[in-house]
Amino acid sequence: MKLFGGTGKQLHSGKPKKADEGGAKKKPDLQKLLHAPIWRKLRIPLIALGCVVLFFLLALLIYTIWEKPPATAQDGPKTQPTAQPAVMTLTPEATPAAQTAAPLPTSTPEPSPDPTAAPMTSGRKENVYTFVILAYDQLEANTDTVLVGRMDTDAGTLDMVNLPRDTLVNVSWGVKKLSTVLASERGDMERFLEHLGNLVGFTADCYAIVNIQAVEKLVDCIGGVSYNVPRDMDYDDPTQDLYIHIPKGEQRLNGEDAVKVLRFRMGNNGTGYPNGDLGRIATQQDFLKSIASQFLTLGNIPNMSNAIDIFQSNIQTDLNASNIAFFLREFLKMDKENVRFHTLPGNGVLIRGGSYWEIDLDSWVEIVNDYLSPYYQEITADNLNILQSAGTAGAVSTTGEAVPIESFLDFDQYVRSLNNG
Repeated sequence: MKLFGGTGKQLHSGKPKKADEGGAKKKPDLQKLLHAPIWRKLRIPLIALGCVVLFFLLALLIYTIWEKPPATAQDGPKTQPTAQPAVMTLTPEATPAAQTAAPLPTSTPEPSPDPTAAPMTSGRKENVYTFVILAYDQLEANTDTVLVGRMDTDAGTLDMVNLPRDTLVNVSWGVKKLSTVLASERGDMERFLEHLGNLVGFTADCYAIVNIQAVEKLVDCIGGVSYNVPRDMDYDDPTQDLYIHIPKGEQRLNGEDAVKVLRFRMGNNGTGYPNGDLGRIATQQDFLKSIASQFLTLGNIPNMSNAIDIFQSNIQTDLNASNIAFFLREFLKMDKENVRFHTLPGNGVLIRGGSYWEIDLDSWVEIVNDYLSPYYQEITADNLNILQSAGTAGAVSTTGEAVPIESFLDFDQYVRSLNNG
């Protein structure tokens, strides 16, 4: 009788047993896999790709550290002299009513802040930057375009306000127009910013003076601009070598034609924009919106380095390359709907035959606080030094200063002297 029912040979068989289904499978040999022919072919390209990615990340880090915002003014809203009663003297040109001319009422001073009031009623807003952009006219004497702007990088907004070239300013010389300030101050931008501060109530952080070549090159940099030209533009001026022949309608403009659209005032037939300089400003704003919209497209981000070079080579500014890079990057992050243009409100007045743009004070103060000022404290008329026409008596400043009619250039007499000469 066999106790275990067998010989026991099965327990000691040398034959390998089959693995149970679902049992552990043999692990692949990683070394052999890495040395497979296909991986040997891809190894060098992958290493090269890794180096490129690493270099890009390193360059991005260096660029982020390098770019920086400009220094900001911390002097707060501008302080004007205490208003004094206006005293007007009788002149041959003045009427009896002019003798009683009184200063325009200034706004009531704000009450002292309540110690328990909500915070952030004074001081400067963070990440808000103000700037001024000037463009010379074709003779490079008077400033043809003056833009004051504010960029709020937290809100992602950019606001720019056009100040008409004929804006009435309180200056000592006879032609009291904003366009004459920089030339009359012999190109001194610090003095120009002081005069501008009288209009806006604060000192701008930085400035840029643009020439025609910069605009032309920037438009070409983004591959031209699609724009619906609002009117036929035909003008010939051999003395300036300026020939403008651009038809009305939608078209693609290169840099040269873009400059011509911006410069156009009046055609060969003597007709211009129906509302004069305001019509030209409206066209300039509309065109700049088109440029901004195209530059904000994804395809133009690679042109940032080219744009920085154009700014440095063709624009006079107190910004350095890292500041320009900061502004460009923040600009490229914006939605085109948040790039907004405004115009200084006012109306045209004649003073001694000269055409001036008189500021609508209440509307202007509102625009300054809503779109320009970098301070929590509101700008009021007390922070401004703005002239208002007083008829044949001359003008009166918001500070209470009387500006007699004799201090204005007599344009009629000036024109007569030119004709006689």
